[in-house]
Amino acid sequence: MKVVDQLSSGHAYLALIPVLGLAIDVAAQLVLSRLPYPAGHVRKQFISFGVGLAASAGVLLKSLLNLPLGPLDASGLFLLHTLTYAFLGFCFFNLINLNVSSMRIRMVMEIHRQHPRPVTDSALRARYAIVEVLDARLLRLEGGRQIDRRGDRLYLRRGAVLHIAHFFSGLRSLLFGRPA
Repeated sequence: MKVVDQLSSGHAYLALIPVLGLAIDVAAQLVLSRLPYPAGHVRKQFISFGVGLAASAGVLLKSLLNLPLGPLDASGLFLLHTLTYAFLGFCFFNLINLNVSSMRIRMVMEIHRQHPRPVTDSALRARYAIVEVLDARLLRLEGGRQIDRRGDRLYLRRGAVLHIAHFFSGLRSLLFGRPA
């Protein structure tokens, strides 16, 4: 029996396993974001991603072991579903980071909160002064142990944000054909 026939005969729920993993990722993120755990938001996102991945991989393995599939078909389905979950988790990760770090979104929300009264340019510039934004970002990097401050010098430490920066730098080079 072909894999397609097996999946269409009562095993279509397998396609929802990555969505289940994403739901667990979202639930774990909601719980972690409310705990007084001192990790930064990126670390909490990686933890919640791992929880969703472990849950979806466990359910998927149990389901695949109960199907009469050959090792190649089972491996292919496992890889497909794991990559699907990774894609969904990546989208969720970027959705959170878009909300957390986009200054444009925060400025638009600030203007929207004042509607219908217009916000003055000077008030917006005072609220989003570049020095204050830079200080806040540096504090976040220090708090997340991504950098160390010794005197007036900043030293890079290994961490998730550095790996993410390398990933996006490589992706930018790949997509645009020039180094980032």
